[in-house]
Amino acid sequence: MMHLERYVTKIKPAVEGFIKEPSKDTLAQVEREIEGFNFGEMRIYQVQTVVPLVLKLDELTGENQELRTSLMNCLSSIVSQTYLADEKGLRSILVVVLQQVRDSKAAIMRPNLSEEIKLAAIKCIFEALRRSTSDVLESFYVKETAMVVGQILLMLLEIIEQERYRKLVQTALQCLMLVFYVHDDSDHADVVLRSQVANTIFIFLPKVLIVLFKTSMKDDKVGEAIKSMAIQALGRIINIMFEETTEEFMKMRYDVEAFRKLFKTSTDNMAENSDYTFFGSKKTSTEQNEERLHQMQAELRSVQWVAATSRRLRPIFVETSILRANSALRIRESYCDMCCLLLKHCAHNLRGNFLHVLESVLAMSEDENEKIAVECRETLILLQQQPTSRGIFDENAEMLLDAHLNKWPRILHRGEDNEQFAELLFFKGFLRNVNADKLQLLLLVPKNLEMFVSCLLTALDQRPTRDLLNEEYSLRRIREGNSKGLAAELAKLPWRQFKYLASKRTVDILYDIGAMLGAQPSLNRLIFDYCQELIQQRSSSMNECVLLLTLMITPQEKKARESRLVLANLFLDQILRDEHWNLALQPDSAWRLKVNKPTHWFEERTPGLYSSAVEVRTQDCDSDDEQAEVVASRVTIADAQFNVLHTCLILDAVGNCARFIGDTFDRHIFLSLHKVLLKVASSNTIVHQAASFAFVSMQLALRYAEPSHFIECSTDYITFHLNALLKRSPDSTAAVDILTVVLQYSTRGNVPHLDSLFQTIREECSKSHQSTNVHSYLRVFKAFLSHVSDWQVDAAAEINAELPMQVDEEQSVLSTWMSVLKKPQLLEDLNGDADMAEEPAKDKDPEDAEDTEPEPTKPVLPRHVEMVKDILGQVVKFISTANQAQQIAALECFSSGLPLLADYENELLPLVHLVWQPLVEKFRQKDALVLNRCFTLLHLLGVHAKDFILKRSLTDVIPQLKQFLKAASLHSSVETPLAQTQEYKLQLKLLKSLADFVLGLQIEGKHLHDLMTTMVLYLSQTQPQELQIPAREFFLQLASYNGPFVYVTLLQRAHLKDYQANVSHIFGVMGFSIASGLDLD
Repeated sequence: MMHLERYVTKIKPAVEGFIKEPSKDTLAQVEREIEGFNFGEMRIYQVQTVVPLVLKLDELTGENQELRTSLMNCLSSIVSQTYLADEKGLRSILVVVLQQVRDSKAAIMRPNLSEEIKLAAIKCIFEALRRSTSDVLESFYVKETAMVVGQILLMLLEIIEQERYRKLVQTALQCLMLVFYVHDDSDHADVVLRSQVANTIFIFLPKVLIVLFKTSMKDDKVGEAIKSMAIQALGRIINIMFEETTEEFMKMRYDVEAFRKLFKTSTDNMAENSDYTFFGSKKTSTEQNEERLHQMQAELRSVQWVAATSRRLRPIFVETSILRANSALRIRESYCDMCCLLLKHCAHNLRGNFLHVLESVLAMSEDENEKIAVECRETLILLQQQPTSRGIFDENAEMLLDAHLNKWPRILHRGEDNEQFAELLFFKGFLRNVNADKLQLLLLVPKNLEMFVSCLLTALDQRPTRDLLNEEYSLRRIREGNSKGLAAELAKLPWRQFKYLASKRTVDILYDIGAMLGAQPSLNRLIFDYCQELIQQRSSSMNECVLLLTLMITPQEKKARESRLVLANLFLDQILRDEHWNLALQPDSAWRLKVNKPTHWFEERTPGLYSSAVEVRTQDCDSDDEQAEVVASRVTIADAQFNVLHTCLILDAVGNCARFIGDTFDRHIFLSLHKVLLKVASSNTIVHQAASFAFVSMQLALRYAEPSHFIECSTDYITFHLNALLKRSPDSTAAVDILTVVLQYSTRGNVPHLDSLFQTIREECSKSHQSTNVHSYLRVFKAFLSHVSDWQVDAAAEINAELPMQVDEEQSVLSTWMSVLKKPQLLEDLNGDADMAEEPAKDKDPEDAEDTEPEPTKPVLPRHVEMVKDILGQVVKFISTANQAQQIAALECFSSGLPLLADYENELLPLVHLVWQPLVEKFRQKDALVLNRCFTLLHLLGVHAKDFILKRSLTDVIPQLKQFLKAASLHSSVETPLAQTQEYKLQLKLLKSLADFVLGLQIEGKHLHDLMTTMVLYLSQTQPQELQIPAREFFLQLASYNGPFVYVTLLQRAHLKDYQANVSHIFGVMGFSIASGLDLD
């Protein structure tokens, strides 16, 4: 009763007052009174209120816009609180409101309308349709009201297309979806009503779709909200028009064959007339258009209309596919909803566009947003599970795969990153979401398998660079530190340089594709066998095959692990064959490579028959023709780059397989470890890095804490292969290189196992005819001497720490080595597997022989001293050789071993005597690279045998040094080298070290004065500053040793302008100052 009283006493009088005197004040009074009133309690309320206001709005058409705007807002407020149960009332409201903004006779928008009145009209239409019951809507959406609905649609589309006010456009889009009954609150299960709505307004579909398509493809200025709503409306409207809800389609859901038949039905015959029948052109007359409309209203959404309209939609689906890569999440979500909706409900009716929609869903199944990816994956699973769509999905998936395989190479070669990313994203989605059995069937077709693998190999194509041939000729120190940290650093895999892929994100997706192929047992064996065959055939793409198999087999995920373990073992059996490890890693010298030889043509005469034959024979003959086999075996730069890359990828594969297999990788250690160690010793920088990665990966896979422990536990394997190499070829450089690495990784605990190998190398090096492997032998000696020094430091640290030293259980390391040196061994017996118990028996004979000699017994030297003495005795003879590399290696060996004999003068001095003459001869040469090492050795001799070499140095060496420094000072004062030459480096080293040499030998008198006279030349301002600084330090260091000589030498140059600055500095430090001319007066 309270509502009735309020209505009678307040609302009704206010409405009647407005009807009698329409104004803003009276309308405001109505709005105040109806606020909060429940009009749904009695239908009489809405009849007595809405009808008078609608009639009054009709009377006010064309008058004050503000008043009409407020009145329509008032009507919207009233309608939103009740339900319209009368179809006539709904039609009346829509017609009257529509008249306020649109001229129905001229079918155009009224001019000079404000945005507010347009917004009010759209809201009023929106509320009227939203608050109408389903019975009212069924009565409204009939053929007779199609014109009213059409006018509403045209008004909304014009506003969406032309207006800039965003709120107005958004409201128009919401109202458009409501008119099509596809808004959020619509009943999707009400198939009858949805079909009735579609049959009523399908005539206006072309205009609607065009406007929505253009809006969704506009630039970002329109805003994400509008674009998202336009995409949403586009998908929902297409769905309601093409969804399979009629009885015919419902029956076909249970008839797969009929569905396929209808799907494949050719529409070529009706294609000629369908466009004209359903889509008129500008050339058609009014009568023809009216006839066409009447025919369409009679036939409604026939099969022919669906087919014709579906073909017309193809450009929309093709163009909107770019939205799947839009950066705005809201737009991608709307596009995802649209595609999934159409695939679920319109697969048959949109059969011509099924391929494009499926492509977008497959690509978005790998979207970075998890919600989008999950929705797409669920849709794809549903399509493959439903009997009615499974066959259609499979057929289109095959067509899609074929189309993308054909365009993939072109996309890769174009090198556009976004395009590559989109393509690889599609393939990732395709492989993840298409059923594994279907993928297997597709790839069982040889053509498909060949195309698919070829595309993968093209994407993995490696780029050869000049960096692949970088060499490091000196003995490389093995990198030490935390094994896991070192493994993480090496895992960057710098040898993987892709030719066509530029960004990390595309490479990551390619890696994911490889991992997904390996995770499918039904696919990985197919691709594995195909790539294995290419590798065995030594195809040009074998490097990419190795990389593809590595990516497939070695991911650490647990999926299909058993299947991949089988493939990993088969893969290792292939890549551990010798053919992959014995490739030439350096190109031939330039003089061996074939050049383009100029051809001489005879001119100014016409040759006769004989002359012509001779000329042709001469021109066709090439010096390389007689050496066809040699030319074919030459290694070009491109060949060497390919070989280096292949070696790196093989090592890459071994390391990753070891990580994947884990501790059961020990079955492959026998065949792999010595090969990896050989590559660790390679002078090629990138091969060394790849081999280090493989070695550390093997170490961690087998759970060794330190590399030395790994080597120690694998010594038997290494020894076997080294002996086999030496037995097969005593000149084998491979065995020596492996031993070099083993020595660098060695500790005192595992060297005794290599005794026979070291003995063999020492004996081979002592042969006069050995020349090819001398440099490798010297590298072994250098590695051994360096590590003896390291072991001595470790032993001293253990003694200082009062810790027990590491001692072998049966005998010390050094005694083992000495027993090897004393033990006579035939060169043919290289196995080194003699029983350890028999060694003392073999050592007794020479000891007994020594006991019978009348000579007094000498003190027994430590074993390492005997070894070092023996090595240095072998090395001395190579200092005089003509080969620069051997000279340098021999000098470095002697410099490393000399400090080890510092405490054993009786052994040291004979070696110094032996090395002195060759060393003096090298000082007389002009090779700065060799002289640098010579001075290093001379400095060490001055430290450890100064009395022995003092007199000899003054007569043989010092004059040579003075001569070099004097001549070099002339060059350095005239020109400053852009890069440090060997001569410049030697100058710098002599200037820095000569003072220590003088102090060590205690050089006095004339020789010291001559040295100072030469060194003072470097105090000139014309010399490079980098040389002046050590020259100053030379005199300052000797000032405390012989100040008067320093003073007299510098005083002779103090008056010269170029020397004043440096001389004054030195005198200042000594406590002197140079007097000026005024001071003398």
